[in-house]
Amino acid sequence: SDLVRAGGSLAIIGESGSGKTLTLRALMDMMPRGTRVAGGTIRYIAPDGSEVPPAQARGHGMSMVFQDATAALNPTLRVGDQIAEGIMLRDGVSRRAARSEAISLMEEVGIREPAVTARGWPHQFSGGMRQRVMIAMALSTRPHLLLCDEPTSALDVTVQEQIVRLLVELRSRHDLTII
Repeated sequence: SDLVRAGGSLAIIGESGSGKTLTLRALMDMMPRGTRVAGGTIRYIAPDGSEVPPAQARGHGMSMVFQDATAALNPTLRVGDQIAEGIMLRDGVSRRAARSEAISLMEEVGIREPAVTARGWPHQFSGGMRQRVMIAMALSTRPHLLLCDEPTSALDVTVQEQIVRLLVELRSRHDLTII
C-alpha cells in the first residue's frame, strides 16, 4: 500500500537514533558503505505511473533537504553555483542559464537580493539562509518527491516556523509530495 500519495505529506517520528535519517537515505539510495539491510522494499512511482528504482529517481523526481546545511554545502563553491549545478545536470543548459534559474529559485525560497547573494559563500549565511539554499538546491532538479531530514532542527524557533511555512507553500505551489 502507498505510504504517501502524490501531493501529500508524511512525517516520520521517532527518538534520536531510531532510523529516521537512515530511512530517508534508503529512499534516496544513499546508504552508508557497509550498511546491511535485513529486508524490505522501496517503491517510487513516478507521476507517469512507472516504477523507478530509487537510484534513478534521485535527482530526477526525488530530492532531499539535509538536516545539517553547513555540512551539506560545499564551502569552496559560491551558493549560486551550487544551486546551478543541479539545473545544469537536469537540463544540460549553459552555466549562464543555470545561474539565472538559480537566482529565481533563491528568490522563491525567500533569499533577499538573490543576484548579489548568489555570489556569496556558505559561511557568510545564517543557519536559516543556508537551509533556504539547501531547499533551493533540492528544488533545482524539479522533484515530485521532496525528502526533508529534520530541516529545522538546528534553527531558532522563529526561523523554524518560517522554514515550515515555506515548505508548505512550496508543496502547494509545485504540487510536491513531502516526507
